Amino acid sequence: MTRSYLSGGEQTTINSTITELFPALAFNTSAKFRSSSELETYIRNLNLSGVRASKTFVNSGNVDAATKAIDKLDLIRPSIKDTKLKNAIGILNYLYEYNKKRKIEKVIWGYREKPRGVPNNHAGDIFIFHADKKVKPNIVGISLKAGTKSSKEPKLNSYVGTTLRKDVWKKKYPNIMDDLKDKLWNDVYSKIPGVKENKNINSKSWIELTGSRQKPSKVIQEYVLALFKTDPLVFEALYVRMNMICRKTFIELINKDINSTKNWIEEEFRLEKKNVEVPMILVKAIGNKAESSSTDPLRDILPQTTNIKAYLKSGSVQEWFIDLMTKDKKKLTLNMTIRSDSEYREAKQKGKLGAYLMLKLLYRGS
Repeated sequence: MTRSYLSGGEQTTINSTITELFPALAFNTSAKFRSSSELETYIRNLNLSGVRASKTFVNSGNVDAATKAIDKLDLIRPSIKDTKLKNAIGILNYLYEYNKKRKIEKVIWGYREKPRGVPNNHAGDIFIFHADKKVKPNIVGISLKAGTKSSKEPKLNSYVGTTLRKDVWKKKYPNIMDDLKDKLWNDVYSKIPGVKENKNINSKSWIELTGSRQKPSKVIQEYVLALFKTDPLVFEALYVRMNMICRKTFIELINKDINSTKNWIEEEFRLEKKNVEVPMILVKAIGNKAESSSTDPLRDILPQTTNIKAYLKSGSVQEWFIDLMTKDKKKLTLNMTIRSDSEYREAKQKGKLGAYLMLKLLYRGS
């Protein structure tokens, strides 16, 4: 019997847990490893509520989230799991090297809530608390990435709907999610053969939007699946149109308001920060090694930016750009992507047209 492995957002969550949580737990419990299998066995058998391990968590809810993630390790493809476990060892080794230069009291997982003393919008994945409180900074955030030596991992890794629900956009454009819902209905989902003729579905009922989630109606899901099975060319064409609408939505917002755009970039793009209360370091894991990565020039040009222009990449189905320009005509181009998180398939109807208002949103560097 073929095992069914996780994909999409669920897989991403477990992958992140391995590279973020596991090194923190291992460091706090003074553990070291020679192989990915040793680390996996150790984490599976670790008492997360023990005195030293519990220092890793902000609250008991995060302990519960960690337990559930560890229980799903067997649902990650073995090759991917092995890679992430090796990355975790690399990050753990980085923490031990850091500890030689400045002693670490504990490392806390920034899963959802941030530790006391850290701003709620801080982009760090784990937080180093220094033992010596007399020397500033007392806390440093670490933003973690994993890949190969030449790879460029996304520096923003989010979703269309998740981003549009952020306060920076929601306060400025309170109806933006409903507007996007209407555009996608009018130009994409109502164009699926048979949908307009069905009286059980309309522009209001095709999908329900809540504070943080979306719930497509079963009727629209059935039509999306039927189209996928019967006419893949039309299915792909509608996905291309859907992607274009999402990209144009962001381009319009960005070009309307420079201050909201700068605030969004500041809060969400994981910029390396130094002259702040809780500075952030970017650390990249390559295999079983990890090191601080080079500074993104975006950090330096953003405060000087006086003009911003977003636009589509010619000929691309998913890419677009944001140009940041200063008064003295310096320019930095941000490479952006909106795409499906996975292929659409009958077993898991989440990719492409099955993503609805939740296509992947990425900043891939400059």
